[in-house]
Amino acid sequence: MKKLLSVLVAGGIIFGSLNAAETDHRSMLMKDMRTMLDAMEQIQRGGLYSSTDEMKAGIKKLQGTLKTLESEEIKFILPKDQVYAYKFAQKSAHMLRLYSDDMITSIDAGRMDNALDDYHQLLKQCTSCHIRIRNW
Repeated sequence: MKKLLSVLVAGGIIFGSLNAAETDHRSMLMKDMRTMLDAMEQIQRGGLYSSTDEMKAGIKKLQGTLKTLESEEIKFILPKDQVYAYKFAQKSAHMLRLYSDDMITSIDAGRMDNALDDYHQLLKQCTSCHIRIRNW
């Protein structure tokens, strides 16, 4: 009887710690998603007000959040019933980094039309991920 009770208590502790870890991962992702939204708004605001410094600051902020999407920890948060979700998140993070790097290059070269195209591609990556993974 004592063994059974010990096993149940140990199982409860393990389950509770796993549940807490998932909650921590989820809250970390939600924080990063809010930061990504702020970054996209900052990039857009910088573009509308012709402030390349603000655009670059927004890009830097966006790139700082990509480590979450690129990490293995994202697996804990993604829907379990969507096998492709992890690879899709990885690809989205890669494309976000690619377009944001290109956007900096375009800004530095004074090609604001290209920078605007890169912003549009960033936004498409965000939307695509939300449509497929969050089932919008």
